[in-house]
Amino acid sequence: MKNALVIGATSDIGIHIAETLAKQGFSLYLTGRDKQKLNDIKSSLQTKYQISLKTYELDVTDFSSHSKFYDSLNPKPEIVFFLAGYYQNQTEARENQSELLTTIQTNYSGIVSLINIISLDMEKKQNGTIVAVSSVAGERGRQMNYIYGSAKAGLTTYLSGLRSLLFKKGVHVCTIQLGPVYTKMSFGHNLMPWLTLQPETAANLIVKAGLNKKDIVYIRWPWRFIMGMIRMIPEWIFKRLPPF
Repeated sequence: MKNALVIGATSDIGIHIAETLAKQGFSLYLTGRDKQKLNDIKSSLQTKYQISLKTYELDVTDFSSHSKFYDSLNPKPEIVFFLAGYYQNQTEARENQSELLTTIQTNYSGIVSLINIISLDMEKKQNGTIVAVSSVAGERGRQMNYIYGSAKAGLTTYLSGLRSLLFKKGVHVCTIQLGPVYTKMSFGHNLMPWLTLQPETAANLIVKAGLNKKDIVYIRWPWRFIMGMIRMIPEWIFKRLPPF
């Protein structure tokens, strides 16, 4: 029986990723900041699938806890999914330093800290898969979300370099370029239905990409072409465009 770790399992997508893995017989380690929600997920999945499952309270921005947390896992997971994310009012993130740091630490530096610890262990064993959710928002800085986007851009670049480094070491790194999904994080945003996924659909596609050892996956395929066109817009035009 394989072991999987889901960081951010209490998120809307994380819940469905945990269930998708449970259906396939994985033993699970689930993390989140909400202890009660973790317990509810654990009870539900164990009742449905009779799997081995442990939960851990974990805040990805608590850097001092990362090594102790990973050291406590026995056996170590063969595949790890990173779902932790944070997106709030971007104007507030610009004007409030605490909000700025939370955005950067949750979406970039906290995740990188954990991946660094886990990838070093996988490199020694020459085995393992890391699946991290980034975002199409990181492909070009847009005035409406450039703080969040810059954190995701950093994560995408980090994963690209790590993938190249670990390829010959038997460790696979999968980058998920996620577009909009109907979740609590996207509530209140003006989303286009034909480009927006339900969390269960997104979760199934993310798990499939990870298990099939894909490199870079646009979960909603039109985004590959949309972002390609956006990247081609000259900067002297791009800076004059209205927010989008």
